[in-house]
Amino acid sequence: MRKITAIVAIVVVSLFAIYGCKSVETTSAVLHNEHGQYEKAIEMSKKALEKNPNDAEAHFQLGVSYSYTGDMANAYKEFMTAARLDPGKTADAETDIKSNWAKHFNNGLAEVQAENLAGGAHEFELTTEADPRQVKGWLNLTKVYNNLAQNDTTYLPKVYETVDTLLAKTTEKDESYVSVLSLSGGIMVKRGMNDEAQKLFEKLLLVDPTKFEDVERAANVYLAKREWITGATYLQMAMEARKKTNAEDFESYYNLGAVYFNAKNCPKAIEMYLAAIDLDPENRQGNYGLLLAYYSCEMYDDAALQGQKYIEKNADDPNGWRILSLSYGKKGMKLKAEEAAKKYQELQELSK
Repeated sequence: MRKITAIVAIVVVSLFAIYGCKSVETTSAVLHNEHGQYEKAIEMSKKALEKNPNDAEAHFQLGVSYSYTGDMANAYKEFMTAARLDPGKTADAETDIKSNWAKHFNNGLAEVQAENLAGGAHEFELTTEADPRQVKGWLNLTKVYNNLAQNDTTYLPKVYETVDTLLAKTTEKDESYVSVLSLSGGIMVKRGMNDEAQKLFEKLLLVDPTKFEDVERAANVYLAKREWITGATYLQMAMEARKKTNAEDFESYYNLGAVYFNAKNCPKAIEMYLAAIDLDPENRQGNYGLLLAYYSCEMYDDAALQGQKYIEKNADDPNGWRILSLSYGKKGMKLKAEEAAKKYQELQELSK
């Protein structure tokens, strides 16, 4: 009997050691949280804080309660306050913050994988509230908003607001730095903020030149609107990155030549067409592009030579004969111009 009494006494002493330094309200909040009575725990924590706003344990218990009731923003706020008031609670506070963040981040990934973008957006919103310091949460929220905005433009304000927050929180040391630059650059293009987009893509290619396709996709946005000069700027950036990574090919040079041609930049168009042909000397499209560029740039000697070379391999193309005829005419070679024009007419008749 004495042993039982002694054990009870030890338990009482232990409980006193745990709860003795806490207010009655704080102790009550702890017990309510332990029993899953979170609304009651919130009530008691708030009463404790009315008496003592600097009660770190009350703030911590409030954070626990908010975590279980889904109020991530206030959970984070209370955990951080508890850690500030009592550095001894920092480890526990950070553990609970990390747990809340991971829970909603993983939920967000699952929703996106299930193609429920709206559900994913909600979970990533909670992720950024659970720990607004984490770049990865903001990155994924921005991605989902951006995808939703493809079919629902009402999401665009959220896209723009979130990407601004994302950029403000991201540093070169973040593991997601490259992904942030790529996504943000594309959004800035969509937003019409060309200068900001170019700066982001310049940083992107400096860090990872293999991301040239991201910049080419941005160029296509401008090319679709026939904004040739801006499109050429982006493609030129991408081309320099391709050179660094030995990823040059005929198509990339040819496309850049065509864009410079439309932008009325003859020297650059010719330079790019020549580079394309150097990679694929017999390519019909590339050789015709160069022929047309020479003629349009009033380089008639070069146009005539390129035209002769072109029709040797592509004698069935009436357009080649037409440009050759015009080039001869500009050079005052009347007879050759007439012969080429006659061949052009013959091929035109055959094609009818």
